Amino acid sequence: MRLSLFILASSLLLSCNNIPEAILLANTEKVDTLDVNEYTHVIDKKNRRGYVTAENEVMNGRYVITREGTMTQEFTIEGGFLHGTLIQYYDTGSPERIETYKKSVQHGPVTSFYRSGAIRSESSYVNGEEADERVEYTEDGTVSRKIEIKDGIRYDHQYINGNRAGSMFEKTIEGVTYDLILKYDAFGTIQLIMGKIKSDTSPILYIFDENFTEIEHFNVEENPLKARQYFALIQS
Repeated sequence: MRLSLFILASSLLLSCNNIPEAILLANTEKVDTLDVNEYTHVIDKKNRRGYVTAENEVMNGRYVITREGTMTQEFTIEGGFLHGTLIQYYDTGSPERIETYKKSVQHGPVTSFYRSGAIRSESSYVNGEEADERVEYTEDGTVSRKIEIKDGIRYDHQYINGNRAGSMFEKTIEGVTYDLILKYDAFGTIQLIMGKIKSDTSPILYIFDENFTEIEHFNVEENPLKARQYFALIQS
């Protein structure tokens, strides 16, 4: 998943040495600066945040928020509701997170950053719900984690040095739904598939082959050594 042109342009602007000035120049609208204690929010009947000043006046326009003189946020309010980009800043002035809103509901891309300015994660929301994919990166730009939803199933993939090392997801096998962990080797070959029956509190661990055919199952409490051997393989 790549940044939209808008977010890319924003990140380029925010990388300038004079971050506040760059942002102000990028917006032709009037920008008001408020201390964090000079505004608040209320929750409406649709569970949306409505923003008002300390004098209980509905906020409108572009705002820069400061805490003890340090910029912490920048956002646009339309009729009391967040609309467009909300930018959160580190104390150094570099962006920590950029979110997108429509009438105080998250809607659009979300990007978080390391203090160095490198992208930490990318995702997006649709009407308040996270979309089908989120990607996390190491500071050098290598993918470290990818979460995706396919056919209603949530897959959580872990990466080491850019290679997929493991995956966690639900799968129904012969009418039974399991929470599974897959372990891959450096070449992407499945080394191990193990899991438990979903919502089952018993200490039974199931081992499967690459075709999801059960190899064995055993009681972890009764066979702690075997359990440690499997978990050591997962962590290797």
